[in-house]
Amino acid sequence: MSYVIVTPGMHRFHHHREMPWTDTNYGNILSIWDRLFGTFLYDDPSKIEFGLDIIDETKTDVLSYQLGLPFDKRVTYKK
Repeated sequence: MSYVIVTPGMHRFHHHREMPWTDTNYGNILSIWDRLFGTFLYDDPSKIEFGLDIIDETKTDVLSYQLGLPFDKRVTYKK
């Protein structure tokens, strides 16, 4: 089924905490787009670690910290 339609198991790799996994599986309906543009990835699901690798892990349960992340200039994107 995932050859045509994006399944939750396929899309979950997009939510991995580290690059380059986060730059994969963008599609939300048809998986053909990720295959066509080279952004398709599938591996062992037990390797997935959810989250972001650019934030302070000690504050991830603090709601005010989470809500302020989009506006925090100290949070920078790692390449």
